[in-house]
Amino acid sequence: FSKWYKLLNCFDDLKRRDIQVETYVRENEHDSIAELNAIGFNPVSIPNLHTKLYLNEKYAIVSSMNILLSSDTNSLDIALKTESIEEYKELYEYYKRYIKNCSGLQKQHKSQNDHYNWIDDLDKRIQIALCRKIHIYKEDGKIRLNNPGKYEVFIHTGKTNDLRISGVLSFIEFEFISRNIHLLKEPKIKFELTPHNKKYLDTIWGTLPNMNSRSINELKPVDEKLVVNAIVDFLVGIEQLKSKAAGL
Repeated sequence: FSKWYKLLNCFDDLKRRDIQVETYVRENEHDSIAELNAIGFNPVSIPNLHTKLYLNEKYAIVSSMNILLSSDTNSLDIALKTESIEEYKELYEYYKRYIKNCSGLQKQHKSQNDHYNWIDDLDKRIQIALCRKIHIYKEDGKIRLNNPGKYEVFIHTGKTNDLRISGVLSFIEFEFISRNIHLLKEPKIKFELTPHNKKYLDTIWGTLPNMNSRSINELKPVDEKLVVNAIVDFLVGIEQLKSKAAGL
């Protein structure tokens, strides 16, 4: 669904509203797992899953439709939405028994967290989002990303520990983004532009405040996915604006 923009806009809306989302994918569906990881939803793999079920706090929908762009455009599907609390409870009990409490699920979560490498996750998600290889370099107190644009990430320590991300811009990019910075819709990140001076080139900065960690190279587990999501959102947003500036 990476080109199913209507669906991606819905996912973006969920992220902006801080809605908690759980996603479940059939085991070994590597492409689907990669797509979900790329937009910041970390799916749980379920053996033999073939259920198409969607729930919120009030309603449940069971459907024949796969979450695929091809299903949206080419398939004849049907879905039923619950009309009573009894119907909802029946589907919710199915979800709890066979999906949420699936045998081995808690063990799988633990195994994923034990082996989580946030640099590897960052590398994969940026490549999927931008469709090109990046280079990530660890340095003392910071991380550099050449994409081919030059980005740096570090944690600034003061009254609070703030994640800081910077990206170097050309003059044309700086002028375009300064006029269109409202297009960067990441509410958790504060964006600011710094014109070139003796210390910096034209640069855009992103700040995510109140981290638990004091160093980007020694992240606490509670910060790892927050940092990955922030870097990916920053990079993708800036690279999209750079492309628009280049097309003028």
